[in-house]
Amino acid sequence: MKHFLRKIDLAQRRLRYRIASIPWAPWYPAVLETKSFKDKRIIIIGPAETVLDDLSGSVVDDYDVVVRLNNGITLAETRPEILGKRTDLLIHNLRETGARSAGSIPGAYLNAKNVGLLVFPHWHSSRQRKMFRAKETALKNEHGPEIKVLPPSIISGLKRALDDRSPTIGISACVFFLSSQAAEVAIHGFTFFETAYAPSYNPMVQSAEDAKRWVHQLGAHDPMTEKVFLQACLSRTEVKRVTLGGNVRKFLYAEA
Repeated sequence: MKHFLRKIDLAQRRLRYRIASIPWAPWYPAVLETKSFKDKRIIIIGPAETVLDDLSGSVVDDYDVVVRLNNGITLAETRPEILGKRTDLLIHNLRETGARSAGSIPGAYLNAKNVGLLVFPHWHSSRQRKMFRAKETALKNEHGPEIKVLPPSIISGLKRALDDRSPTIGISACVFFLSSQAAEVAIHGFTFFETAYAPSYNPMVQSAEDAKRWVHQLGAHDPMTEKVFLQACLSRTEVKRVTLGGNVRKFLYAEA
């Protein structure tokens, strides 16, 4: 009986998601389109402690689009001469309070930091849709920047490839931009939870052991599956040039 009820619940959730994801429906969210980045040079800056080493020799603010994740603005302010001063696009999980907060992002703060666009990766569950709508309303009231979601079709496909686990912010960003026709996508500061975060990004993760504990306690992500999928994306991307930080490449292709 429990198995039968579970199947009904899953079927209802899928139906609600399909209805919520009808592109021409009035409730469909503003979506970040891959075509917006045609021929652009994109840099995605992750939070791993290796990020400064990865960026050696790069000039972040020379890129057309600087992408940061979650608490990445605070991280950038620790070493702006290396991490850059611009944030054109901030991809955030909208968790602003609690033990797993990714940092508070009221409209006034985003405006003060000159954030061009706020992006929420998810549109899959009713909880995620409510989070998006609440932040969308708050930013309008605060005269903050626009908020969009990553294309639901890309993220739902990614979720299926990850055995129905929720994708991390990092893999969501990488897969989205590797699906574009950008001139370059540079990826720095990712070690797939094998090292600590850079100082100031997340005080709860200050060692490699903390990083592994952090991701496994959450239980929603699978770094190994994400690595395999990212490798596949890199092999088939149509982006003209992909630049991986030395440590990104090292940890991405390291044998288990």
